[in-house]
Formats: sequence, C-alpha cells, structure tokens
Amino acid sequence: MLKYSFGFLLGALVFLSSCRDFVEPNIPYSEFDTGAYLRTIDRTSVDFDFTDIANSTFALTLEAVDKEDGATVETVEINVQHRRLIPGVGLEYTPAAGPVLIKTLQLSDFAPNNDSRFLRTSFVITAAEALAAVGLNSSDLDCDDVFEFSVILNDKFGRSFNRDNVSGNIAGAPFYDSPFQYFVDVECE
Repeated sequence: MLKYSFGFLLGALVFLSSCRDFVEPNIPYSEFDTGAYLRTIDRTSVDFDFTDIANSTFALTLEAVDKEDGATVETVEINVQHRRLIPGVGLEYTPAAGPVLIKTLQLSDFAPNNDSRFLRTSFVITAAEALAAVGLNSSDLDCDDVFEFSVILNDKFGRSFNRDNVSGNIAGAPFYDSPFQYFVDVECE
C-alpha cells in the first residue's frame, strides 16, 4: 500500500510540474488603443457662498494623462448646469435642455510642471460666470442649489472622454481621481 501511495504521489507531482500554459498571448502592446483622462490635482473651491456670491469661485488644477504625457489633448470643454431639489417634485434643472458650455481650454493652456511628466492646467470660474451661463442671477439662487460642472476631453484623434464613458475605476479611484464631473453647492451659513 505504501508503494502504491508513493507511486501515486510521484505520478501526481510529475503530472502537475509538467503542465504549462497552452495560451500564449500574442498581444501587440505597441498597438493598444489607449485613452486619456484628466486627473484632479487640486480643487481650491468646494462651495459657492450664498452670502458672498460675488467672490465665490470654482477652481481646479487638472493633469492630462495619456500616452504622450498630455500632448494628445486638443480641447477641454467645461459645461455647467444648475439644479434645485424641490421637495415632493424632484430635481429641477436650469437650463432644462442640458449643460451649457462655459469655458474651453486648448492644449496651449496646459504646461509642464515640476511634479510629474504630464501637462497641467488651472482654471477659475466665478459664480457670476456660472449664473450667467445658465441664465440666472444671484436673486434666483436658494440655499442648497447645486451647480454641476462636467468636463469633456477631446483628443487629436477625434475621440471624446467624459462622464458618460469613463469607468468607475478612473472616476472614483484615488490615484486616477478623474470624475469628469464636479458638484458645487450653494451654501448658506
């Protein structure tokens, strides 16, 4: 019995050690169709102050990440939409037709930096600019209104990357931090 057990163990060992992967991937790594995203480096404003709308801003520093260290960026469109939660009714959007373009960044707005190899840009949008874009003025605002800023990255290959086609890993993971969408609340204190 011991001889058979030893023979079986030796046979199993030989069989398992001789196995190899029959799938030999032939992936042409140089021909991958890679994408691009905008990593959020710094967000210097989170809310619009209801009592000081004139001095409230939305400001970001973004880093363009792609296979050419940011050089595939053609334009970055920044859109805005205002929304209000009405109890018993739901969300009311202004404008109702959807987000409106508030600012467009060009590749020339991106520049090298000392912290990474990717190109970066910073921009500021004032609350007054956001209000004008959606057709409102400061007297139309209520506490807890929200401005939704969405970003669309257009590259030199004719592709667009935005909140509708970004994966959860890119949008929500701390390393990538590229949601393509930012919410700015109107805060009353």
